Amino acid sequence: MKRFTTSYLPLLLQVLAVVMLAGCQSDEADSVGRVTKVRVGDEVPEFIVADADGKTLSTASLKGQVYVLSFFDTGCRDCQKELPVIQQIYNKYHESVAVINVPRSQTASEVREYWNKESLTMPFYAPQDKDLYYRFADKGIPLTYIVDGDGVVQAVFTDSPLTDFAAFDTVLQNVLQMEASRTDMVNLSFRLKVSAAAGNGDDHFFQNEYAVSHVEIFFFDAETKKFYTKAVIENLTKDDDPLDQTYDVTYIIESLRLHVGTYNIFAIANYDRIPDDITDQDEFLNLTDAITYQAGIEPNIPYKGCVMTNRATELLNVNLIPWVNKNYVLAINLERVLAKLQIGVAKHDFELKHDGKKYADINITNYKLVNLNKKFYLFQHKDVMDELGQQPVFQLPDNYSDCQEEDGQYVVDPYFYSKTSKQSDAAKFKDYYESWYGSFNTENFASIPAVGNFGYAYVLENTAFRTNQKNGYSPGIVFKGAVSPVFVYLYDDKTRQLVEEHRAEYWSHTIYMYNYNFYGSIQAVNVASGLHLDELETYTDAQLKPYGIKKCEFNMGVYETYYTYWIRHRNTSTEPMASMNYGVVRNNFYKIVVAGVSGIGDSEIVPEIMRDNYPNTYADVVVE
Repeated sequence: MKRFTTSYLPLLLQVLAVVMLAGCQSDEADSVGRVTKVRVGDEVPEFIVADADGKTLSTASLKGQVYVLSFFDTGCRDCQKELPVIQQIYNKYHESVAVINVPRSQTASEVREYWNKESLTMPFYAPQDKDLYYRFADKGIPLTYIVDGDGVVQAVFTDSPLTDFAAFDTVLQNVLQMEASRTDMVNLSFRLKVSAAAGNGDDHFFQNEYAVSHVEIFFFDAETKKFYTKAVIENLTKDDDPLDQTYDVTYIIESLRLHVGTYNIFAIANYDRIPDDITDQDEFLNLTDAITYQAGIEPNIPYKGCVMTNRATELLNVNLIPWVNKNYVLAINLERVLAKLQIGVAKHDFELKHDGKKYADINITNYKLVNLNKKFYLFQHKDVMDELGQQPVFQLPDNYSDCQEEDGQYVVDPYFYSKTSKQSDAAKFKDYYESWYGSFNTENFASIPAVGNFGYAYVLENTAFRTNQKNGYSPGIVFKGAVSPVFVYLYDDKTRQLVEEHRAEYWSHTIYMYNYNFYGSIQAVNVASGLHLDELETYTDAQLKPYGIKKCEFNMGVYETYYTYWIRHRNTSTEPMASMNYGVVRNNFYKIVVAGVSGIGDSEIVPEIMRDNYPNTYADVVVE
């Protein structure tokens, strides 16, 4: 059975940055008894080391695993002799023993150069505490420890004399046999399942949406809630024949070693920024509420996969007791943190008619997402909300996992409470959003693809209590369209009459629609309507709206117009998809299609922030 890289098993360790003083202590200094402070039978001192990517490894995360901790300097002659021996140990045991090489007095570039020169492939780490080495020894290198699953030193090797491979090999075999025979340890396996796409089927399957390249599994004592350890798993293997066909991909994690006990277990996939020095479950859950995709959107899922988690309440109070010659097998059902939107149009050209007479064509050309969360939470939160009240203290399991609408529970973004602290001033929470609608600009629009194809966007969840879903809170999609009037009425100064002009090259930079006809100037509108608007003034959409007038500005070869579609929760649980609408719901994929257009949109985007029931302007959008 293949063993996998975990914090109990070997980690994929990488070259990292470390700055220390150069030099190698003499053999004479070692011989006077000042080599080691930590001896056989001692508990290994606490330490934290980090690799080149910032991934940390600590005494806490190494609980349950046998490991080799070796201090060296490539300028030391004895180290030069012993490093190939440690490489042999790594070659033989890297699937069951973590090999942690810590350079005592060199920069990363120096070590990397030596590693390349000598064809060494084993990893090394940088200590986060520059005094780490001196907690183990006063002086003298090489210095190597073999530590068991309880964090107790089983052997110490110095350069007096240098140790050969056979001696290392014998000790490691004995320690591993001792670990295997323990009755206070259990073997634990996981099956990680990634759910099938939701939303009436997804014809556009992207493999990265299901990819799991890295998983960290956190274990907390179920009674004290104290952090116990974590497992780091990389290079997972897929199960080619999963028993549960409702899931598209199942990954296998085998043969973790863990102490007997009762645990709360949490899994986070494709994310490695939760530190090793967390102390308890509450601290861990608070940290997961501060994670961010800075842009609030991922145009494409990276090859390593998107961030996923299990349900926070899925593996609580897991009681592990010894089973003879048998592994525990636990299921982890992963859900994506990002939701996928597929955006397209039923057709590009929509006819606008009034009383059976066509007055314009609308061509939907581009789209842009607005009010995208920059902050989000990993584990789904819920609250019971009859009205907007004080922010709850999120408790596990009370405010986590599935919501039951019949009990008044509601999925809610924890940052929602900060955003609603002053409902009359949405600008107070604009920093929570990327591309905030209140400061909308017409840059960075994505193109609408050909009919039958879709643009893709992956966005963060942004849920809110439905009575507070004003346009300042909700994410939305702004569609850009091109207006092509059948003709435009121009004012003829000579005849003082309106002239019907079908040639677009003679139309004005700004045209105005009044009573389903287009006019080339305010003067022309006044003649047609009997109004007395100032013909020299430049009007905004808001100023023209009371008169029933809409305008279109010419830009980049077209008369532009904009339609805003707000992503909201449903008003009742009897509607499709229960209380959720689309796009902001984790783990779901939705197609969003502009199926029709009933009028021209807006020439400018100046939202009425915090307005209730803000309309979706003249665009008929269908969600599949």
